[in-house]
Amino acid sequence: MKSVLKIFLFALVFTGLAFAEAQDSDEPSVSKFRERFSLRFLCDYNFVAIWNSAYNNSTLNSNRPINVGIGFGYDNLFTTFGISWDVSADFKYSLPFTTSKEKSDTQAFETGLDFFPGNWWLAAKLRFYSGFTTEVERDGEKEQEFIDLWFADMYFSMLWMATAKEIFAPRSAYFLDRRQKKSAGSLIIGGRLQRNIAEDNDGVLGYVNDKRDITSIWGDVGYTYTFVFSNGYFWNLWGVVGIAYGREHANDGNLLLPESDIKTAFGYIGEKWAWNIVLKSGYSAIAFSEHLEQKYVSAFEILVVRRF
Repeated sequence: MKSVLKIFLFALVFTGLAFAEAQDSDEPSVSKFRERFSLRFLCDYNFVAIWNSAYNNSTLNSNRPINVGIGFGYDNLFTTFGISWDVSADFKYSLPFTTSKEKSDTQAFETGLDFFPGNWWLAAKLRFYSGFTTEVERDGEKEQEFIDLWFADMYFSMLWMATAKEIFAPRSAYFLDRRQKKSAGSLIIGGRLQRNIAEDNDGVLGYVNDKRDITSIWGDVGYTYTFVFSNGYFWNLWGVVGIAYGREHANDGNLLLPESDIKTAFGYIGEKWAWNIVLKSGYSAIAFSEHLEQKYVSAFEILVVRRF
């Protein structure tokens, strides 16, 4: 896993430097649209898997819910020190009828705000997901067993596009409210403050009193690059690794929390309409004093934007 991630990040940096040298840095690269308001339509297909050594590292799988949502974006919500603060807000919820009857009824939702002052990307998010299944063997036959487990994440993150230099904007690939006119990339530096709460009602993961409450401070670094093609099409690559110091409230223990976040976006930006397709893959781990918990999250996302 670590070797693949190193190769991926090296490829991103090398490609970004090569393309940056080949293009004229004086040519304007990122432009705004005349419309200040945009309506966002979202649809995601998600998968979450968890392994915990307290449960013999058996795989706990979510029920792959389909999430749909709506959001909006608004340019120049307010201005401070000559910097415009643009905002985007989204809400997504899992569709109950998309879960399999043979598996647990997974419930999930996510909501948040994203701000873009200058070359910064600030985000405040709340996420919740519940309901997992695992495969067990009974009387020589394998069966799906429901695990009554839920997680909630709340975090505030700050990412600085350190080498964007007004020629690169990740929002052009992931929020579709800017047009990037030429290929460019940027080094990513940032961090976040996060709180993660979990409740294991079946008592299989070894949490103290079947509950877990962790507060953590993260440091993140990575690289992203957008390839711009003719007729409004683009392709973005994004890779970030991070590590955190965390404290578990139940036993006041110190925790080590590494993670990786890899994603790619392909899409089209027109004058009024824009769309993208995003593939995400993320890995994180929590090193408790007596056991290790690992989590893998992947998603296939579609975003359609209409500007007014």
